[in-house]
Amino acid sequence: MEDLEPGAAVLSLFSRDPYRKLKRRIGAHKVLDRDEDRLVYAVDASYTAPPGNHDPDLVILCESTEDVIEAVLFAREQGLPIVPRGAGTGMSAGSVPLGGGIVVVTEKMRKVFEVNANERWLHCEPGLTTEDVKQAAAKHRLLYPPDPSSYRISSIGGNVAENAGGLRCVKYGTTKDYVLGLKYVDHEGTVHGTGVLADEPTPLDLTPMIIGSEGLFGIVVEMKLALIPAPKATRTLIAHFAETAQAIATIHTILPELVPSVLEFMDASVIEAIRGHDPYPFPDGTQAALLIETDGERDVCEREAERILEVLQEAGALEIHTASDEAERERLWELRRLVSPSLSRLASGKMNEDVVVPIGRLGDLIDRVALIADQYDTRIPIYGHAGDGNLHLNGMYDADDHKAATRAHDAIVQCFKATVELGGTISGEHGIGAAKNRYMNLQFSQDEIDVLRAMKSAFDPELVFNPNKVLPHSR
Repeated sequence: MEDLEPGAAVLSLFSRDPYRKLKRRIGAHKVLDRDEDRLVYAVDASYTAPPGNHDPDLVILCESTEDVIEAVLFAREQGLPIVPRGAGTGMSAGSVPLGGGIVVVTEKMRKVFEVNANERWLHCEPGLTTEDVKQAAAKHRLLYPPDPSSYRISSIGGNVAENAGGLRCVKYGTTKDYVLGLKYVDHEGTVHGTGVLADEPTPLDLTPMIIGSEGLFGIVVEMKLALIPAPKATRTLIAHFAETAQAIATIHTILPELVPSVLEFMDASVIEAIRGHDPYPFPDGTQAALLIETDGERDVCEREAERILEVLQEAGALEIHTASDEAERERLWELRRLVSPSLSRLASGKMNEDVVVPIGRLGDLIDRVALIADQYDTRIPIYGHAGDGNLHLNGMYDADDHKAATRAHDAIVQCFKATVELGGTISGEHGIGAAKNRYMNLQFSQDEIDVLRAMKSAFDPELVFNPNKVLPHSR
């Protein structure tokens, strides 16, 4: 074999690197092509992707809009699909690269360009966590209200892609209510601005179409978010009930008269799970609990809290505990945050679904789910944002028992059907992704699905962004 000049071996290896041009353009540290690095990006927090090998062909860790543009252009050169990804905390396999492709990660895009306290907005990149945004606003005595349970780790870009809701949406709304404008990169690598971030006035603001589009239309690289004055006072309490029907009746009594900032429901199975995880003294016989918070001007907040306390007492709550200070308030919130990890103690397998029904049908849905759980011999704990009808249903099963897993799956499908029959929708905040797209026909007609396909084609005519997500497979 011919001897190589010094350094020639390295150059020879580099010349065999199929991604060498991209690495030169944006930096080798941003391009992950080793098996062990790519494997991390084959899943999200849901672990609900369809069976198959979903290892990405390549992962690009973008640090700027220019990196995103280069990633899109490179994907076009290679003829590979593009899977946008934030922090990977999604619950619907929305950022899983089904069958491969290039995962374009925006988690490292973490700039706050400006916080304008007078006009109450924040301009930033998508990689900030929701908590980062909240803290940046809080420095100016302002509040960014959307509050998903994963706020400490979920990215604001992911929140925009899924139109995340959270615990405070009963009073303050969801992500879509706070996005003033966006910038996104399209299938040709071109940057477009919408709303207040548009380069020039346009007759049509595309912002509402990008929010909640789950990465089907492009990659969001900037957003300007509306902020509100932080509430001057907050009152938090938890109420325990001997019957679920009492808790639901209480919700119906509170909501026509008051709009609390938080109104969370937990059923008996959820309470059992928390008990195994935390020593909080739930009263014996507790079958349901409501976590309620009210906020605003101090005198208004106090009046609302007093009225809520009256309603709870009239409803016959077993016990009511009101937080007396911030430490006790945080203690009550910790119970709610413990729900998801605590449920893992009930079974090794969990299907975490989120459905929404009109407020007046909450009790009907809970009753229907109980019947379905009995029919399929599957435990289905229920908790969630009762104030806006968004409940989380968790099909629990033994992960090593194929029959149990099948029963849980079939039970959840029946829960979807019941939700739609009650006038609801099969996802409130987790999104459709790859986990629920095969159930879209339960809620939408074929004509409606065709309209959604036309929208996808208008934004992404080459169908390169996030293929096989949201929309059901073609006829």
